[in-house]
Amino acid sequence: MTELLPLGNSGWPSGFTAGLHAALRRRIPPQVDGPELEELSRDLVLALEQGELTVPLTPERLVVAEASGWLQGETSPLLRQGDRLGWRRWLQAMEQVVDELVERAHASFPEPVNDADPGLSARLNPEQCAAVRALDQASVVLLSGGPGTGKTSTVVEILARAEARDPGLRIGLAAPTGKAARRLGDAVLSERAPLPCSTLHRWLEAGSRGFGRHRHRPLELDLLVIDEMSMLDLALTQALLEALPSACRLLLVGDPAQLPPVGSGAVWHRLQQPEVRDRFGAGAVHLERTYRNRGALAEMAQLLRQGDLTAFAADLTALPEQANLQVHPSPLRRFPALVRERCIQRLKQLEVLARDLDRCSDQELMAASRSLFESLEHDLLLCPRRRGPWSLEDVHRTLLGASALLKVERWPVGLPVICGSNQPELGLANGDLGVAIGAGSERRLLFQVVDPDGQLEVRRFHPARLRRLEPAVALTIHRAQGSEADRVIVLWPDPLEDGPAADHQRRLLYTAITRARVSLDLVTVI
Repeated sequence: MTELLPLGNSGWPSGFTAGLHAALRRRIPPQVDGPELEELSRDLVLALEQGELTVPLTPERLVVAEASGWLQGETSPLLRQGDRLGWRRWLQAMEQVVDELVERAHASFPEPVNDADPGLSARLNPEQCAAVRALDQASVVLLSGGPGTGKTSTVVEILARAEARDPGLRIGLAAPTGKAARRLGDAVLSERAPLPCSTLHRWLEAGSRGFGRHRHRPLELDLLVIDEMSMLDLALTQALLEALPSACRLLLVGDPAQLPPVGSGAVWHRLQQPEVRDRFGAGAVHLERTYRNRGALAEMAQLLRQGDLTAFAADLTALPEQANLQVHPSPLRRFPALVRERCIQRLKQLEVLARDLDRCSDQELMAASRSLFESLEHDLLLCPRRRGPWSLEDVHRTLLGASALLKVERWPVGLPVICGSNQPELGLANGDLGVAIGAGSERRLLFQVVDPDGQLEVRRFHPARLRRLEPAVALTIHRAQGSEADRVIVLWPDPLEDGPAADHQRRLLYTAITRARVSLDLVTVI
């Protein structure tokens, strides 16, 4: 494989786009230069920042790209892919990842020791049976499906079959975030004995100098299951493939309708395109049948999957009063009263549950904090962006005050907090949710962590030990991927209509709606 691409790209420095364009002009002088070419470079970099590798190839962009000479030759910086245009380096890196996964999928592996389970078809539907048997025929299996289609129960059956056919199999469970990894581990644990389960960064031993696992020190696994594949970007996938032994099989699980990753390169979306899925043969299985009755939540999510925001908005207005998805129009210039009231009520409840936990002994802490962590995961407030009206910043400034945001010691007891970086030495992963306990100099942050043996425990941390910490009364929709809650509120400050950004808006809304297990309140602009 080629060199690893940079990890993530969120928050590229200002001037990066202009610097990149200037460097390209020096290295490959364009035949025709001008502001149109610089604008094309800017659009392509903006696409990367949003997790996309390409932009639509409009007639105007095609004229600019061809006139510049940047589309000609095998070393040109731009590459056309159907009706899309992107940076050659990124697109070729994506295709190398796809090619390696396809090659792995068709690699042979030792014949299993035991026969298959003859009662499989009595427990699963035909789609799920096909997924379970797929691992007999392919070393890489793509298992896709929406919420409630039985992906987790299918994974459990795949693991049971794999172990029965190959005793002593070394199996690992992984996900891109700590929350998603724990959800996967808990779901599998409810059906069978526990398995090692962690974030991909922790499996790969990520650190400031790169990854501790690589081709010269590969993972000691025979089968790796990765959930929430839609969150996996190109750079992390490259690192994973560098660290996988050649005989290790992969079970990749995810929902193709969710948001692309924050980092560049939506690997799962690429793998789900028909021409790519076909290359995996029997190893690509999509689950359609829904088992979980989610009422209007499921109906509206399906509308978004089909891709019409205007129809979605029209159907919202026709929902009955008893539907488990309710719409609350509100003027954008005011913070919605419904959200304020719900948040204040929730913060008071968390404060009561968190009180005195700073005085518990380490032995008492696990049991004493159980109700707090259960309540913490009962509700979610989601925003599509970090800044602007109804944003993450707006929520926290409204509820906590601008000055309180600057000092961890001033945060109220019971405040939900989020870890913003991977700190494996503490057992913490980027995206882990915790709670503020204690006051003033006694302020501590309470988190559930997984110890080296894979067991869940509760730990208290001094604020100085956490490299990046933020309030988490609300989360961005991107941050909430891999999470679920009984009740979800979504603040939606944008018009619900088709336009240039419609596809991204659909994926945002779909991801937000599918976080809700029981009910969802959608706050829209009047």
